[in-house]
Amino acid sequence: MKTMRRTLCCTLALLLMTGLGAAAQTKAETSLYTKTLKKPSVKAAEKFLKKYPASVYAPQVVRMRDSLLFFAMDPEDAAAVLAFKEHYPDSPFMGQAEDRILRHNTSLITREEARQAAGECLDAVGWRKDNVEHILALDKGFTVRILSKDGTLQASHPLPVYTLLDTPVEPVLEGPAAIVAPFGSRNYLHFAYRNGETEYVEVLYLPDQDLLHQAIFYGNALPEGRIEGQSPEMMEGVLPSAEVTWLTGRFRSHPLLVPIAPADILSDDAIRWWRQKNPKAETTASKLTFGKLDPESSLVAAYKKASKEKGKNSNVAQFDLRGYTVLVAGSKTSGEYSLIWCEPVCKNKKRDKYIRTIYFENDGTTLDMVYYQGNTTFKIKISLPSHTVYRTK
Repeated sequence: MKTMRRTLCCTLALLLMTGLGAAAQTKAETSLYTKTLKKPSVKAAEKFLKKYPASVYAPQVVRMRDSLLFFAMDPEDAAAVLAFKEHYPDSPFMGQAEDRILRHNTSLITREEARQAAGECLDAVGWRKDNVEHILALDKGFTVRILSKDGTLQASHPLPVYTLLDTPVEPVLEGPAAIVAPFGSRNYLHFAYRNGETEYVEVLYLPDQDLLHQAIFYGNALPEGRIEGQSPEMMEGVLPSAEVTWLTGRFRSHPLLVPIAPADILSDDAIRWWRQKNPKAETTASKLTFGKLDPESSLVAAYKKASKEKGKNSNVAQFDLRGYTVLVAGSKTSGEYSLIWCEPVCKNKKRDKYIRTIYFENDGTTLDMVYYQGNTTFKIKISLPSHTVYRTK
C-alpha cells in the first residue's frame, strides 16, 4: 500500500510540474486542470476529459485517472485487471496490466506434479487461468481432463482425431504436450500426434472454451520417420484461422515433414485415381480405364525424357516414378497424355513379377508388356483404342 501511495504521489507531482502549452489554453480550462490535480479523483478526471477531450492537458489527466484506478486494484484480482485492460486499452499502465495478466496465467505446477495428480494419462501439464491453478491431463484417445490443483475432476472433453485414412489407426502422441500463448494472454494446450506412418497432426486446444484447432500433414512414408506430402490447410484458396496458420507454420519448420512438389501432387492424384478405377488390372480385368494427365504433372515430365515405343496414333513410355511402374501414352494428334498402366515397383526381381520390356505389335495399336517372374515369362496386351486387356502365357 505504501508503494502504491508513493507511485501515485510521484505521478501527481510530475503532472503538477508539467506546464505543456498552458499559455495556449483558456483560463477556464487551465483552472479546471489545476483544480483536478489538486484534488485528484476518477470522477474529477472524467469530468475534465468530457469537457476538454482534445486538451493539451488530456494525456496528463488520463495518466492521473488511470493511476488512481490501476494502483487501487488488488494485484491478485484477475477479473479486475482484465476489466481494466478491456476498458482502458490505451492506458499508459497497459504494460504493467499485461505483466499481471501474464503472471495470472502462468502455471507454477511442474510437469511431474501435474502427472502425479492426474494419474494414468499420456501427459499432463499445469494450466493457470485467471490466477487459479488447474491441471490438464491428456488421456489415451485424446480426451482432455480439467482437474483442480489437487486432482479433482472439473470437466472432461473428448477431442476428435483428425485423419484422412480410409481405415483409421490408433493415434500416437508425438512428443510432450505444452501450454502455449501464441496470440497474447490466452493459453492453449498444444500437442502433436501421428496416425501411422503417413499422417502428422498439430493441435491447439482452448480448454476454457472447448475450442479445438487441428492441421494435418499427410502423404508418403519415407525412411527415418519422414513424411513427404502436403496439408489441405495450406492449399491455395484456403483462408485458415490464426490458430491453423500458426499450426501450419510449424509444418514448414519440422525436419521430418517434406513438402511435396506440385507436379508430384498431380502425379500422385493421377496414380491414385487410376488404381481406384482399375483395382483388378493385374489379375482379372478385361478392360481398363485410362486416366488423362495434367501436362504439369511429373508423370508427363518423365514421359518427355524417357525412351518411347512408337505406335500408330500414340507413343508409349515405361518408367518408374513415385513408387510405381507406369506406362504413359502421348497422343500424336491431340497432344494429350494418358496413364494407361500402373503397378507397384517390383522390389525383388528374383522372386516377383516385373515388366521387362514393352513393344507395339504390327497394328501399331496393341501394346505388349512382357513380364518376367523368376524363370518364367508371360504377356499382358493392351489395345489402346478399345482399352481391352489380353493375357497370354
